[in-house]
Amino acid sequence: MREFVPPPRTYTGPGSITALADSIEGENVHVITDDGIVEAGVLDDVLDHLPVEPTVHTDVSANPTRETVLELATRVSDADYVVGVGGGSAMDATKAACTLPAFPDDVARTLEVSPETRVTKSDRATPFVLVPTTAGTGTETGYWAVISDHDRGEKRSIGHPSMLADVAVLDPECTESLPPKVTAATGFDVVTHAVESLVANGASTITIPYSRRAYALATASLRTAVLEGDDLAARTRMLEASYLAGVAMNNAGLGAVHAISHAIGGEYDLPHGHVNAVLLPTVVRENGNRSARVREQFASIVESTGPAHELLADQLRRLRRDVGLDELPAETPAEWAWDDISSFAVDNINMQTNPIQYTESEITDLCRDVFE
Repeated sequence: MREFVPPPRTYTGPGSITALADSIEGENVHVITDDGIVEAGVLDDVLDHLPVEPTVHTDVSANPTRETVLELATRVSDADYVVGVGGGSAMDATKAACTLPAFPDDVARTLEVSPETRVTKSDRATPFVLVPTTAGTGTETGYWAVISDHDRGEKRSIGHPSMLADVAVLDPECTESLPPKVTAATGFDVVTHAVESLVANGASTITIPYSRRAYALATASLRTAVLEGDDLAARTRMLEASYLAGVAMNNAGLGAVHAISHAIGGEYDLPHGHVNAVLLPTVVRENGNRSARVREQFASIVESTGPAHELLADQLRRLRRDVGLDELPAETPAEWAWDDISSFAVDNINMQTNPIQYTESEITDLCRDVFE
């Protein structure tokens, strides 16, 4: 038996931010975002469409930590409604802050949250709406969140049906101020979600069309979104691709790229989408080398004849080059803790849905080939 969790009620297209006025109930409204959204002027547009004057929290870091979300959970505990505005970090922090108080205290404190976790205080959960300002994570569609746990040295994927947003608003005008480099990195995260969910162990006849359409939209639009940032049509398509890929990955799972990039993110503060861009072509090739099912699915999204996994890897390398992500991230360390990274990657939840189960030594070899 498979379960398919549909996305929340969603408003899309230029000007859809106006839907906030009718979506939020109550007088005590909080907004969770980050300083970058404030500096870009995006938050002002959001605030203009809220029905009441909110309390604003802007201290979400690029990789929200366990301590951050627990602190936010305390701050918004009396809210009638919360609005999460930003990229994946702000939206994931919002999900966690609004729902962790509904779980047993020890579960919330240690982030031991999975779809099977029992909710013991449902009255403690707070309704929330998510407004993405990047076309990247697709987290507005599903119930998973990625939170950094520095005590364990890894990014944790936590998820439960109660963490699904009440409303999502996809307005491309909220992404228009995104710099080209960030547009490229977050956009490659979309591509990665589409490719990994396509061949994940949880993929099904319901999820695969979402993955394929997300891949087609993202690869057709990312170059334009990066090079012509004011092209709202391209930015709309990227938001739609992110959303579709989010639905797919929420139900099908991801794979080795995310298992490794989450392990790397737990050790080093590197841009997640850029790390994915560096890893994806190599993982595509390796997965395809070992699985006929993977090759068959890859053949459905490449137009040329030949070894589908090799062709797809080449297409991804060209896209990566065209959007300026060929080089390693500037923050790349001089020396890598590959043993620790490989150990965490093997146990990461995303590796469980990768079509091939890699050993620690295989992950180490793959990473050294890619990053050194």
